[in-house]
Amino acid sequence: MRLIIILVFPLLLIASVLGATGTPTSKKPKKDSAKPTYKAHLRTAIGYGIKPIANSKQLNTYVKKNKLSNAKCNKGCTINKLTHSKAYLVPKANKVLNEIAKTFYTKTKSSFTVTSITRTLADQHRLRQVNNNAKNGLSSHNFGCSYDISYIRFNGKKSPNAKLEKALENILIQYQREGKIYYIKEKWQSCFHVTVRS
Repeated sequence: MRLIIILVFPLLLIASVLGATGTPTSKKPKKDSAKPTYKAHLRTAIGYGIKPIANSKQLNTYVKKNKLSNAKCNKGCTINKLTHSKAYLVPKANKVLNEIAKTFYTKTKSSFTVTSITRTLADQHRLRQVNNNAKNGLSSHNFGCSYDISYIRFNGKKSPNAKLEKALENILIQYQREGKIYYIKEKWQSCFHVTVRS
């Protein structure tokens, strides 16, 4: 019974975000939208055509179908040890992550740290036990197109740096204006929540 609730509840949430036709109920936000909401992130995530990833088994199915691939960082970023997420992304999200990293490295000769990537619904449930800020219900992390970039971890260690934080946010603002991403600055988690637009 509990498993049925876990699997059915996300589908009800999707239905509330989408209209009866299965398409987004509101118009696409403008490319330079200064403050996109979490709903905008979720609508974008649903647009990739991947169902919310319930568990590791379903994640592996998407990997076999080439809908998800290993998340890799080139020069300009590192992936932190992940405890409540998996290092997999839709290919476009990984491509844009590395474009952001390349731009950041070119401007600063430094690297940022990715602290969370794709979460299964099971991961999300575990995270809520230790993090009250973790979203109830669906998150764009459940679809393989979002990641969190720390703004207090640079060059592979926890080292807050106002100058690097500003440089990173300016790059995210640029990418958002270009219609490539949405981002939200999460103060409780000291990270930028980034969703790559489809």
